[in-house]
Amino acid sequence: MNSNSLNELAVLTLQESYSLSVLMYSIPAMSLLAKQISELGVCWNSVIRKLFNYNKWESVKGVLHGLGRLNVSHLIMLRKVKFYKHLFLSANSVLCNVFHFTLIHNYYGDAMLRTVLMPLYLAVELVFQSFADYVG
Repeated sequence: MNSNSLNELAVLTLQESYSLSVLMYSIPAMSLLAKQISELGVCWNSVIRKLFNYNKWESVKGVLHGLGRLNVSHLIMLRKVKFYKHLFLSANSVLCNVFHFTLIHNYYGDAMLRTVLMPLYLAVELVFQSFADYVG
């Protein structure tokens, strides 16, 4: 980080691909408080300050904006949206398989369908409700 011969953008890309991905790995599955999100932002902003030789009291918003990068709180929202989209598509895939099984075999009838689908619908509804609360 202290070498003058390194390109700052190359080092930033390396930091994003390793350090930021480690910081953000399980974020979509977690429910974080605003203070915890702020602490992650402070951590990532410290990396940006170190890389571009900013002082602790200087804002890095301009650097992030100029480079077309998002701050940590927006990255968290983006990852959560992708996570919920993937979860929803997976749930739809499971629903299609259950409907297919029910239509082909139709051995257990409506009772099986209600037993299998109700928890799945409740889980998807809970996920979207928590996402709406988080974004709101």
